[in-house]
Amino acid sequence: MLPKFDKPVYAVILAGGQGTRLWPVSRKARPKQFLDLTGSGRSLLQETVRRALELTNSIQQVLVLTQYAHVSLVREQLPDLPQKNLLIEPVGRNTAACLALASVTLSQGLGGSGTTDAIMLTLPVDHMFRDEAPWFQAVRTAGLVAAHTDSLVAIGLTPTYPATVYGYQHLGDKIDLDLPLEVHALRRFVEKPPRELAQTFLESDEYLWNTGTYAWNVAVFMAALEEHAPDLYSGLKSLGNPVDADLLEKIYPTFSNISIDQAVMEKAQNVLTVRADFKRIDVGSLASLQEIWQPDSQGNVSLGQVLAEDSQNNIIYNDNGLVTLIGVKDLIVIRTGKTILVCPRDKAEQIKNVVTELTRRGMEEYL
Repeated sequence: MLPKFDKPVYAVILAGGQGTRLWPVSRKARPKQFLDLTGSGRSLLQETVRRALELTNSIQQVLVLTQYAHVSLVREQLPDLPQKNLLIEPVGRNTAACLALASVTLSQGLGGSGTTDAIMLTLPVDHMFRDEAPWFQAVRTAGLVAAHTDSLVAIGLTPTYPATVYGYQHLGDKIDLDLPLEVHALRRFVEKPPRELAQTFLESDEYLWNTGTYAWNVAVFMAALEEHAPDLYSGLKSLGNPVDADLLEKIYPTFSNISIDQAVMEKAQNVLTVRADFKRIDVGSLASLQEIWQPDSQGNVSLGQVLAEDSQNNIIYNDNGLVTLIGVKDLIVIRTGKTILVCPRDKAEQIKNVVTELTRRGMEEYL
C-alpha cells in the first residue's frame, strides 16, 4: 500500500485533440475522446475522469482543457464539472501551451489556498486499460515522487515489441526512494525511432516507452517553464490574475505549436521516470480498435450490427443498420453516417492521406 499524498492533487485532462488517425470513427464534430468505443455507455473522456476522481477524490480537483468547438460536448458528458475547471484553448497549440495554461490557472489558486504547492497529474484521454490497478499504482507512485522531490516525473513502460509510433525514454541511474516501483533518472527522450533503432531499444534494458503521463509540483513545473520555455511562461503570466479571457484570445495563437516533451522535458535536468508494467490500449489509430473489442471465432472484432461469413481477422465499426462481410480477411470496414471506409489493416496509417485530400477538396462535411 502506497502512503497517501500529503499535498493536494489535481488531474489535468487534455480533451482538445481531433483524433484524425481514427477517422472516420472520430470526426471533427465528435472526436474520439467523446466516443463510447466499448458499448459501455461511457466515452473515453468520461472514463478518464472516473479514474481521475479516484486519484483526486473530488471533481473540484479535475481540470479539462478543450477547444471552443467541443465545449458543449464536455458539458454534456461532464455535467458536474465546475465551470472554472473547464479551460478553453482559443486554438490548438499542442501540449506545452495546454499544460502551461493549466499550471498558471492552478498557481493562481483554483480550489483555494495552497494550490501553488499542489501536485499536477497529466492524464492522456485516449488510453484504456483492461486491468487498472497497475496503472493506478504507477500514477500514485509518480505523484509521490513529485511530492517529495523537486523533479518533473514521467511514467514509462517496458517495451514489448519494436514500436515506431511511440517515443522512448533512455534510463539513467536507479534512484532509491523505497517505493514499490523502480524510479530512474532520465538521460533523454527519444522521438519515434525507425524500426531498426526500435529493435535495439527493445533488446536493451535501458529504454521505456513514453506514456505521456506526468506528475509534478506546480511550482516546480512553473520554474521549468520559466527556464526552458520563457516566451510561453511570460506570455501566460502577462494575462493577469485571474487570466483575462480577451487577452488569452490574442496571445495564445502566438505560442509555438510544440509538445511538452520538446519544450521542457527534453531540456530539463530534474527529470525522473517511474518504470511501470501496466497494459494500456493506446487508442491512436483504427488498428488499435482490435485491442478493444473481443474477437469472434474467426478473429473478427466489431462494434455494432455485423454479420461475417467465411471472413477472418477484420475490424468492423458500424453505427447504423447492418454490415455484412463474405469471404474477406484482414480488412478495416467502417460505416458511420454518410461515410464508408474499406482498407487493408496494414494500410491504416494512410488514413491521414485521405483526411488531407478531403481537406484539399473542401469536403469538410465528411471530416
